[in-house]
Amino acid sequence: LDLDLIQMFNASAGHVKAVVSVSPDNHVFRGETVTLRCDIQGEGDTGWTYSWYKNNYSTYPHTTYNPYMISSVTQYDSGTYTCRGYRGRDSQSSEISNAVTLTVAQAVLSVSPQSWLTEGDSVSLSCEVRDSSTGWTFSWYRAVPYRECLTPVTHNHSYVSRDAVVNGDQYQCRGARNNRPTTSQYSNIVTLTVHVKPTPELTSSLTGAALVGNPVTLHCKLDQSAGWSFYWSRHTQNPENETNTAANSYNISSVAPSDGGQYWCRAGRGNPVYYTHYSDAIWLNVTGEEQFTIFNNISSCQPSVKVGTILDYKCHYMYCGVLDMCTDWPLEGSSQLHFSRNMM
Repeated sequence: LDLDLIQMFNASAGHVKAVVSVSPDNHVFRGETVTLRCDIQGEGDTGWTYSWYKNNYSTYPHTTYNPYMISSVTQYDSGTYTCRGYRGRDSQSSEISNAVTLTVAQAVLSVSPQSWLTEGDSVSLSCEVRDSSTGWTFSWYRAVPYRECLTPVTHNHSYVSRDAVVNGDQYQCRGARNNRPTTSQYSNIVTLTVHVKPTPELTSSLTGAALVGNPVTLHCKLDQSAGWSFYWSRHTQNPENETNTAANSYNISSVAPSDGGQYWCRAGRGNPVYYTHYSDAIWLNVTGEEQFTIFNNISSCQPSVKVGTILDYKCHYMYCGVLDMCTDWPLEGSSQLHFSRNMM
């Protein structure tokens, strides 16, 4: 029966007042037993039956239940409760009582940034009791293989360092108020899932050494989904000196001796950036540069050259290595020499 209809009878009813009280508190935990009591002021309990209302709708009409007990409350028992008394021997009815609001506090565990983690990540856990009361103390638990209680704390955050994060670890929390001995039921369980960081494969477009002046391309291969940027290191794995590219290739259009050395790559995405492992190192060996020069072998003091004289020229092949140490080989020939790298 709707409470609004009941209130229509209050004018004709006697001015007997009903008062609702709740124990142990308006704010209770899931699983606790709650007692609601309807007292008819100045009339005692003899001969009265009671109607209980939750959120203005009847729950137990014409019951002798007083007190009205809710065992093992859940969040569905939250609401506003009122009562009304009726005495049959003289058809006496009370007014509708005052309203009491029952809030069933539930501990809710959340994780930041997310429960999906990768190697080296840390995580923050937050235990929230959703009601307006204060003075909470929180206990943290590893739920598997058994509830290992961590140190109770007054703040509702727990930090799991990167060294302590283990794949499959499950956490729970529960809260207690300082003025209540009863603790809440355990919160929902949060399971941490740790994924192994992928390791890219670094390859070169060359199978051997790179010749100075020629192009070379390094490829950072990663069998993962899209959205990655690629980071390139040379000589040392130093994040401060990395070169970033959107593509998974690193191009050197004209190799110089200074380009030689050891290279690594890794990939990253997201904000903050999640990085893969570094690849294995690859060496870029640079062989050196070639120089061909032609020198006139005729003495500079020769006064003149007759028509028809055959002029002898010397061709020099110059090889400069990575350390800029050059070796000069003279090659005998005529003015009609055709030069190629095969002349070495």
